[in-house]
Amino acid sequence: MPVRASVQALPEPGHAILRVTELDAAPDGLALSIQRQQGPDSHLADDGWRRTETWLLPEHVERRRDVLEFHLGPEICDRLAGIATVRVRVKEPDIGVVGTTVVAWPAMLTSGALDPSRRTDDETVRLRRAQPKAAPEPPPPPPEPERTPEPPAPPFTPPPPRPELRASRALDPKPESSGRSGWLIAALVLVALAGGGYHVYTTYFQKPVVVAATPTPTPAPVPAASAPGKSVRDIVGEYFATKPTPEAMLAKARDYAKAGELGAAFLVFRRAAETGNVPSQIELAQFYDPLTTPPRTGFTQDAARAAEWYERAALAGSAEAQRKLGLLLAKGGANLPVDAAKAKNWLQQAAAQNDADAKKVLDALPK
Repeated sequence: MPVRASVQALPEPGHAILRVTELDAAPDGLALSIQRQQGPDSHLADDGWRRTETWLLPEHVERRRDVLEFHLGPEICDRLAGIATVRVRVKEPDIGVVGTTVVAWPAMLTSGALDPSRRTDDETVRLRRAQPKAAPEPPPPPPEPERTPEPPAPPFTPPPPRPELRASRALDPKPESSGRSGWLIAALVLVALAGGGYHVYTTYFQKPVVVAATPTPTPAPVPAASAPGKSVRDIVGEYFATKPTPEAMLAKARDYAKAGELGAAFLVFRRAAETGNVPSQIELAQFYDPLTTPPRTGFTQDAARAAEWYERAALAGSAEAQRKLGLLLAKGGANLPVDAAKAKNWLQQAAAQNDADAKKVLDALPK
């Protein structure tokens, strides 16, 4: 997707800020691909130029409202000295390439801190950071003082033997009388008779009482994009790893939207729209469309980007996309001027496909 970008040189030699606008992406994990026009080795890496595309992970990326700022160091700036323009691509983790543009590179002072002997073959490289100075070694600990030897213990003297103890017969219990044994046997017989009578009564005469079990309510399933311990991008990335079809992605994104997971729905709609899925292109455009009712909370309205996705679906023959694009061009909006001629043209194409809403709008337009 085309984006806009500019480069500002910083006072510190070999440092600059790349500012990218019109890019809906989180700053965490964004990678850059920088390509020059001349030479077979046209792709920039942190150790020089290569023939194959290499992705650079800047040390720091932050968002300031609608602008993403990439802080670039000598690994990039020093090697771009003397180059007029470069092609920049931005890749979002688990999503893919989300922006492409050509940017003019300004003249700036180099730092002279490059290491030409260092070279790796990784496809994705992280740019080097300044290494902290090594802390001085601590002084050796003072020697421990010598311990004074303790005096030897006195020799062990065994205690005198204890006198032998013998049990006294006077403490032995006397045998119980035979009368107490007779009472104990009679009590046991009475308990057995009472237990047998209770068993007969409860088994053959008393009716059992049935208590209805109260059903336990089943908790509602948690939406997949709200799983604990994982971010929305992690869960969507795991879903993309299963290589779903565009139709499956469309259904999955609509499920996310019904569950209120608009962030996950946006990411899946966008991946399906990039494959050319027309319904997904219309759904994605509605995230930017200022005429969408109700508006998608948390997403910046951008009529120009909405018109871009509507137009892709409209060119594929979608009457709905033709009508929505015509309405957007008729009213205009953020970054999109009013164009009555184009609006009427798209509305007429939708009406020719028996779109009733498009016919109503055409009848309301001034003749």
